[in-house]
Formats: sequence, C-alpha cells, structure tokens
Amino acid sequence: MPVKEIPYMRSLFLMDDEAGLLTIKDKILYILLVIFLLTFYPGHIPAVNNIALALFSIYCFFFYSSFREKFYLLRKRKEVVAMALFYLLHIVSAYFSKDQKEGFSWVVVRMPLFVFPVSLGLIYIKQALKERIIWVFSIITTLTLLICTIWSVYHTIAKQDVTLLYNDNLTILTDKQSIYIALLVNLAVFGLGYLLAIRSRVISNKWLVYGSLFILLVANFLLASRIAIITLYGSILCAAVWYAIQRKKFRLLGLVVAGMVATAVILVSLFPKTLNRFRELKYTDYEYTHKGVESHFDMVITADQWNGANIRLAVWSCGWELVKQHPWLGVQLGDKLHRLVDVYAAKQFDFAYDSRRNMHNNYLDILVTFGITGFLLFFWGFLFEPLRQSIRTKDFFGILVIAAFMLSFIPENYFDRSMGNMMFAFFIAFIVSYREPVAKKN
Repeated sequence: MPVKEIPYMRSLFLMDDEAGLLTIKDKILYILLVIFLLTFYPGHIPAVNNIALALFSIYCFFFYSSFREKFYLLRKRKEVVAMALFYLLHIVSAYFSKDQKEGFSWVVVRMPLFVFPVSLGLIYIKQALKERIIWVFSIITTLTLLICTIWSVYHTIAKQDVTLLYNDNLTILTDKQSIYIALLVNLAVFGLGYLLAIRSRVISNKWLVYGSLFILLVANFLLASRIAIITLYGSILCAAVWYAIQRKKFRLLGLVVAGMVATAVILVSLFPKTLNRFRELKYTDYEYTHKGVESHFDMVITADQWNGANIRLAVWSCGWELVKQHPWLGVQLGDKLHRLVDVYAAKQFDFAYDSRRNMHNNYLDILVTFGITGFLLFFWGFLFEPLRQSIRTKDFFGILVIAAFMLSFIPENYFDRSMGNMMFAFFIAFIVSYREPVAKKN
C-alpha cells in the first residue's frame, strides 16, 4: 500500500497538510530528531546514536537560529545557565579528584547534561513542531515495545518459559535496562494523552492512538518497574481528579477509577509475576553482614533475601554517611564510588562490596559527589525552575514529564548510565525549548 494512503504515516513522514506549518529549518530539525530516536532504542549501535546526537545538536546550536537569538533566549531561560554550570562542576570535580581518570570518564558519560541544554535548550520550538516531536517519539516508542513484546512472546512459546515476558527479558533486543524503558513508556503515554487532550491535528487516526496506548499500558506492566507503574497510574488518577474537580464531572472520575481497578485485576490475572516486585516491599529489614541471595520476580519472596527494597535502604544509609562527612562540596566525582565501596567494606556489607553497587538514588549520588552546593545548582536548574515555568504556563505535558523523572530518581541513579543522562537531558531541554520567550503579561 502506498505511504500516502496511510494517514498516520503521512504525518510521520511530513506528508500531511499540517506539515505546511513547518519551515524548512523545522523539517530538517525534525528529520535529524527522528534519526536520533530511531538509533536510540536498538542495541549494540551506540556509536551510530552518538553520531545522530552530534548532528542534531550541531544543527540546533549553529544552524537553527542565530547567536543573537540564543543570547536573548539565554536571558529568558536562566535555568540553562544553571544546567551548564552544573556540568562544568563535573569537570572541576574530576580535576580535583584523586582518581582523575575515573572522574573524567564520568564527565564523558554525562556530556548530554551539557549538550542538550546549550543546543536544544537555546532554540524556540513552536507548537506545530512540538506536537510532531511528541507524536513521533510516542510512535517510535510504541513500535519498539511492540517488537520487543512479539519477540518475547515468540521465545516464551518456543522455550516454554514465561519469565521471558518480564522485566529485562522484555527489553533484551534493545540491550537496555527495563527500568529506563519503563520510564520512556510512561512519557509516551503522557505524550499521546496530551495530543488527545488538545485535539492535535497530527493525529488523524484516533484508533492508532488507542492501540498504541493499549500496547504501552501492557508493556508498562510487563516491564515490572515499581516506580514506573506507580507513576503511571498515579498520574492518571491525579489527572482524572483534577479534571473532575475543574469540570465537576465526578461520575467520569468514578468510571476512571473503576476502569483502573478493572485494568489492574486483568493485568495481575494475566501477568502475576509482576506482583513479586511489590511483595518485596514487605521485607525492608536488613543486616549489612547478611549473606542471603538476591530475590527475583520469578522467585518466592522471603524475609531472608536481599531484595530491591532492603538493598536500597542499606546502600542509602552508607551513602548518607558520606554526605554527613562532606556536606558542602562532596567527595568529588572520580572518588565517589571508591569512597562508597570503602564504607561497604567498613560495614562488612559484602553483598554491595562485591558488586560495587552505586547509590541507587540520583539525588543522593549528587549530594555525595558535589555536596549541598552542587545539589542546589542541579535541583534549581534541571527540576525546580523548569517545573515552575511549566506550572506557570499550564504545560501539563512538561509537568508530568518532570514529575516522572523526579520520582524515578528516587530508586535509581540515572546519571550513572549514558542512556539515563541522554533521556533526562533531552526531555528537560525539550520542555525548555518550546516555552514561548516572551515576558509575562501583567
């Protein structure tokens, strides 16, 4: 069937009527972004994705807008200054680290924290392009999860092993951890919900959106990320409550709640192993010297195991000791893991020592590394100010995205993974980029 006969493909390939609202430079930016997203998910091609990232960033910085416009936007978007300073703090911290080689290796891993804010964060993306970017991200994410699910179902049947449907097994084709993919699934759901809410014209087939939402909701459950599941359904409930209060449609709120309960019952009945991820929360006690095995979603959960909950509590306690020892400037970037492992050794926490566990908390990692000074710079630039501006402009997509990252940072250290840095920096810079650069009217 020719591409032009498929409405949703027309919008993806800039062949729809709404594409006429985009300028040539918008279309080039869109194409470069699509290439970046298409190379983001597949495993084993990080070099290709880095090239795509470089092309996208260079175009944003040098060609999309003039430097005069960028200086104007920089005055309006002071959070970008804080973002750049936070990354420069990495370079300074690496230099003053005892293990400079380790420190500068983290500087490279966290480079997206600088690249996206000073490129994407210093251009102005209009509404038409914003909607199309959200649309293509959501569709690419949906297609990725659909392919992963089909692959997992096939191998589950072939090997008679139902565990291949869950968690990291579901994302093995992408060679990426399920917890990061689960967050992207949530962001795609928020994106599609936003486009439906504003009745975006890039959506020419609502059934495609409903089908995509179905795929994403099932994938969210199979990925078995506690924080992602809580974030998604909590966001849906909060949005429903807000809408019901604003429009006084409490019957609709009741239907949404009933639908969520029914969906939960169906998903738990079909995919019961995800519940094991929540059963772990019953067992939060720990002893550093305990030699128990680590629980898994395919195991019977017992109190004598290390699990996702008590491991984190134990690691956080060790990390907090470092914060108390170096509250203002931290232990420096190249030394943070060495110092944390030393605490493990002192407490005979062999389970964490042997695997060299990281902080498992993005906020704690920043506090340990840069102290309160660096944490405040990060928090204001990357989270507080973008969130405040999103609330001010009633940007509900931005609010949901930032809130999702803030919650996801509690159980995981996103800055210890190249993927975590890339996805966080991209979305925050994107949210900044489409904020209209005009003074607030009185």
